[in-house]
Amino acid sequence: MASEDTDLKKHSAAKVVYRFLGGAALGTFMVLIPYLLSSTELNLLNIGIAALLVVSCGLLSSLLGKRFIEALIRSLESSGLY
Repeated sequence: MASEDTDLKKHSAAKVVYRFLGGAALGTFMVLIPYLLSSTELNLLNIGIAALLVVSCGLLSSLLGKRFIEALIRSLESSGLY
């Protein structure tokens, strides 16, 4: 019984980490699109905002799960850039 509980906790912790990484990857993709399509300079403020966006996408996807990732993908599709 105890081993089943620890396996379940390991599995759910891994799932949360994978969701965070998936959301962070989508956030990185969202950040890179404007920089690749334009010739804007990177300064410390832009890098800080980009890092905040990537981390917040990762956190939201780990908390909300599939619903947030699907909404993020829908917004990318509607932008016409994806």
